[in-house]
Amino acid sequence: MKYFFRHILIITFCLFSICGFSQTTKELNLNKQKADIEKEITSINKKLSETTKAKVAKTEQIKLLNQRIEQRKKLITNADIQISITESEIDQKNQKIGEIRSKLSRLKEAYSELVVNVYINRKKTTWLMYVFASEDLSQAYRRLKYLQSYGDIVLVQAKKIDNMTQNLEKEVILLDGKKQKLAADKSEREKELKRLANDETDAKKMLNGLTKDEKALMKELQKKRLVLANMNKEIASILTKEIGKNKSSGYTKMPENIKLSNDFAANRGRLPWPVKQGNIVGFFGNHFHPIFKHIELPPNNGIDIETPIGENVLATFDGTVCNIFSVSGMNMCVMLKHGDYFTLYCKLGAVQVKIGDKISAGQEIGNIITAADGNTLLHFELWKGEQKQNPELWLAR
Repeated sequence: MKYFFRHILIITFCLFSICGFSQTTKELNLNKQKADIEKEITSINKKLSETTKAKVAKTEQIKLLNQRIEQRKKLITNADIQISITESEIDQKNQKIGEIRSKLSRLKEAYSELVVNVYINRKKTTWLMYVFASEDLSQAYRRLKYLQSYGDIVLVQAKKIDNMTQNLEKEVILLDGKKQKLAADKSEREKELKRLANDETDAKKMLNGLTKDEKALMKELQKKRLVLANMNKEIASILTKEIGKNKSSGYTKMPENIKLSNDFAANRGRLPWPVKQGNIVGFFGNHFHPIFKHIELPPNNGIDIETPIGENVLATFDGTVCNIFSVSGMNMCVMLKHGDYFTLYCKLGAVQVKIGDKISAGQEIGNIITAADGNTLLHFELWKGEQKQNPELWLAR
């Protein structure tokens, strides 16, 4: 029975340890998530400031405002979870303090009884009579040992009370800390709610003003469609020629190129990004305008990655430079061949490679030009032969 209770205590301790570890890990993850969201909001604020100074189209400003609104909502959700965890911890602390106080009360009662008994029987003659009244020598010996240890029991009990009192004081301090954190989290959440409301009001005002410019937007989109149509036509022509050259030269049957194609395919979802830092702002396929939901945007055969000014473009895989060309609205473009696969990098300024160069993964190809509207965007496409692919599915997460 003794060992059974010991095992129960060990299991209980382990369970509490795991729960505590899990909660700590969750709090760390939430803090990291919060830091990431705040970093994203800071980045958006910088972009908004730049677009305002440059008098960029209101559509871009509304788009950025909407992005900030979404990030603020995430921050509020994060705060709600943090508050919920802290409230749960406060409940646990209150429960623990209540249990300690209850135990402390019982210990003090028991201690009082001990002290009273010692006081009542403080005369040596009383103790001696208690020993001599024993029925035999064995009982007398046991009573004598009990009397010797009685004083020690009183001291041990007093030590327990002292330790438990200190423990109680520590728990109360921890509880106060949790309450202060809860108050700070709630205060920050309220501020974030006000910021969110202000952003939503600003976005609504801008949107109301923008509806008057819908015709101008349609003209702008039509121009963009023509640019993309010309670019897609150019790329299709280049790909057709390259594939034709590969077949006629026997390139596709060469063992090293078959291996290169297989290696490229094996890295689906793990290809390195073509820039060191950036985020996707233009997605693959057909989409509607972020503001005017009824207006369909020109189809995108790749993705557009927003980067810091002066960012260098990196090859996503080993390959060969098969073409360098320029298209209106896309500036300089570099196409790399990776066996049966092709990657395309557009909106470059200076190009650091030439046709026929052997390129290694991560090698610099050129740098991205910053457009008149202040945006620094890389247009990136990925093809298998003449079949366009969604680059997001190929790049590492």
